[in-house]
Amino acid sequence: MKRIYIFLLVCTSLVFACDVDEVVDPNNPSLGGVLSEASKAELQVLVTGLEARGRVYFTNATQMFGSFAREVWPYFGSDPRFQNDWLGLARTETYPDFFASAGTYVSPYLAVKQANILIQSVGNTSSITTQEAAGYRGFAKTIKAYQLLWPLLQQYQNGIRVDVEDPLNPGPTLSYDAALAAIRQILDDGASDLQAAGGEFAFNLSSGFSGFDTPAGMLQVNRAIAARAALYAEDYTAALTALQGSFMDMDVTAGTSDKMFDGPAHVYGEAPDVNNPLYYPPNAATSTILIVHPAMVEDALPGDDRANKFFKRDNPVTNSNIQDSNGDNIPGEYQDARWTTNTSPIPFIRNEELILIYAEASLMSGEPGDAEDAINVIRNTWNVADYSGGTTTNELMDEILFQRRYSLWAEGGHRWVDLRRTGRLNNTYVDLRDGGNLFTQISRRTSEINWDLDN
Repeated sequence: MKRIYIFLLVCTSLVFACDVDEVVDPNNPSLGGVLSEASKAELQVLVTGLEARGRVYFTNATQMFGSFAREVWPYFGSDPRFQNDWLGLARTETYPDFFASAGTYVSPYLAVKQANILIQSVGNTSSITTQEAAGYRGFAKTIKAYQLLWPLLQQYQNGIRVDVEDPLNPGPTLSYDAALAAIRQILDDGASDLQAAGGEFAFNLSSGFSGFDTPAGMLQVNRAIAARAALYAEDYTAALTALQGSFMDMDVTAGTSDKMFDGPAHVYGEAPDVNNPLYYPPNAATSTILIVHPAMVEDALPGDDRANKFFKRDNPVTNSNIQDSNGDNIPGEYQDARWTTNTSPIPFIRNEELILIYAEASLMSGEPGDAEDAINVIRNTWNVADYSGGTTTNELMDEILFQRRYSLWAEGGHRWVDLRRTGRLNNTYVDLRDGGNLFTQISRRTSEINWDLDN
């Protein structure tokens, strides 16, 4: 009898043990949970996630692209490939899965994936109005297009995939020009959505979008990015038109720079958030630090306040891979002085860049006088006298690129992109005292090559 009771007890326990409720992991909600009838709270999580994912590229763009154009030197002691590969000290060409290049390829595509999920979720829920849905889509498309620029800038003439909504059936690899056109169309679509989004968003953004956290404000950001993309496409009329709808403001008082920093920013924080990736404590004893290339200091104009972003260290660092032609280590004497703390926000497109886009687009549209006026706004802001050099198109373009070099230093690798797109990526414009080589683009990733072979 005792055995029968034990047997019944075990059977009863098994029956009740199998009758359990399905529990969704609150820290890792399922994709299906947000793709159908997502609540506003769930959509907010997607928006916040898009902001977080959308800042990852910046580290790699600034460090790697910046090294390519010798804006900076990577005194990173953890791996010699930071110098040998990034500076071309040990090679003349890149290779598939180039060292530490995922930040401007894989990371932006993860943000694009997040944007696509947000767009799909918005289209499959009844918890928001049509007007609110337009706001979500406008924001998502704006960030999506911006993120797609980074793998395209990395790959250049290799092209990239823009249609990646279905990861198991992605669209074709588009040429540089075709991909840029597709990105610009996404921006235009996002602008149309923002214009239909009413006066307020149904979601919250971080302080990085302060002043741009309404459909009207986000539309200005969208048009600013559109102006940059149009410049890359050499569509100067479109660049000027986009600037009219952006937050560009050329009414800047000489000697005051506050307006130059107007624009949206990536924000950072303490753990569990991430720190500002470009912040290094002044004079820190370290073998891992991004160093200002000495040519940046040497070529600066007398009295140019932009040189204040370069902090001279009391204890220069060295790296045995970065040497001069005599085989002597080149000391890293200057570091980035722009960030007050390790949580300082980093602008990702700002008024100063827009004024410089205006200068270039005006010049290439046959209005050199307007270009020179914009150049002088930049120069005067930083306590440099009006431009007095040559006025041919090439001479004015050199001046614009010089101003971009200092105004946009270490802000996502502008110098590499600028020299490449204007046919100036050579040792006349890039100081190669380290004995390295220049790269025009990075080789296609192995995953992309294999996908095309197998599909």
